[in-house]
Amino acid sequence: MKYYWIRIFDFKTDEELKDNTDIDVWEARRGTLLDEYYLRGEKMTRDEAKEIVKDRSGVSRFAKPRKAGGVYALIMESTEFFYNRFMIDVNTFCFNCHKPIKGKMKDFPSLTADNGVKYHFCSYDCRRSVQNKINPYSEGEFQEREDYERNGGVYGYIYHIYNRITNMHYIGQTVYMPFFRWQEHVKSGLKGNITDLTFETITEVRVKSQEYLNNIEAWWIQKYIHDYGRENVMNITVPKLTMEDLIKEFDRQVIGQLEFGNKKIKDE
Repeated sequence: MKYYWIRIFDFKTDEELKDNTDIDVWEARRGTLLDEYYLRGEKMTRDEAKEIVKDRSGVSRFAKPRKAGGVYALIMESTEFFYNRFMIDVNTFCFNCHKPIKGKMKDFPSLTADNGVKYHFCSYDCRRSVQNKINPYSEGEFQEREDYERNGGVYGYIYHIYNRITNMHYIGQTVYMPFFRWQEHVKSGLKGNITDLTFETITEVRVKSQEYLNNIEAWWIQKYIHDYGRENVMNITVPKLTMEDLIKEFDRQVIGQLEFGNKKIKDE
């Protein structure tokens, strides 16, 4: 079985970014993440994976554009472990407290027994409880690494909150460090009890533009509605923005540059 990790980005050239961000910081990155998923097939080739990405995401470029901005995709070989973690759904009960569990495997902590059987938990507290019963002298659960890097040049973040009990998703944005926004959500309690929630930073936005940050947030809201259904997304306001909008905006800019270039040549 072959596995592929697909990541789709919106890339800006130095010329496009010169007034909006630190070019050196942006160039060290791949752009703004728009989508991420996995593919698998018994004998799937990279070319076959590209065709699937074209049909699914409407993207036709598959290498980092060095001279032109726009939407492009990266295709990387992956493994069954990561495919299952991010793509497989679980529908079971917490091994510790027996609460129902339903959702993506990545959103629920787990333990794997010596016989290879994996047991899922509704929260890290439940997993810790079982770990302590197995080994009461353990030093406790290791600290989870944060999903974002504290680098300079980041204008804002898009984050995702998931309620494991209600199976509801929420997409938000912030121009501050994401954990501050997470604390605000926890204090308000509007998204659910903290023990039922997971929080992750989806992508960093390095363009110094509130409009661009709004557009990227709109894209991710639309993606979650498409993937999980409108009834499972908590966002009340749903901005209208699609992958086609982003690609059309890129095409419009390129056509405008070509027309300007041709006019300049004729004038000369």
